[in-house]
Amino acid sequence: MAVYLNRPPHNVRLVVWGRADDGWWACVTWRQRVRAQGDAAEIAFAAWVPAGSVTRPRYTTPVRVAQIRLPTERCTWPAPPGWPSWYAGVWLEGPVATPPGAELVTGARWRERRS
Repeated sequence: MAVYLNRPPHNVRLVVWGRADDGWWACVTWRQRVRAQGDAAEIAFAAWVPAGSVTRPRYTTPVRVAQIRLPTERCTWPAPPGWPSWYAGVWLEGPVATPPGAELVTGARWRERRS
């Protein structure tokens, strides 16, 4: 289900709710531009964020989303089932964790174009 995240990249997909000892969490996914070894690429990200970090835009239809019980240790929280790409784990605040050697690319895509 499409949701709004209170930090960049803002537009993400909610794939599962998780209930932990400290409350509800949302597992979200999105596509993110990164740069590694001078080359830009776009990869899929997944991360757990506090449930209060996401809201459903009014223009979207509510969809029933799976709910799971999360383990006590956050480092053992699962990626979405069958997730084939980068799993950033728990993302509380600040920049999201990136794959080793990669950095986030922000700003307008047209600025990256070379003449």
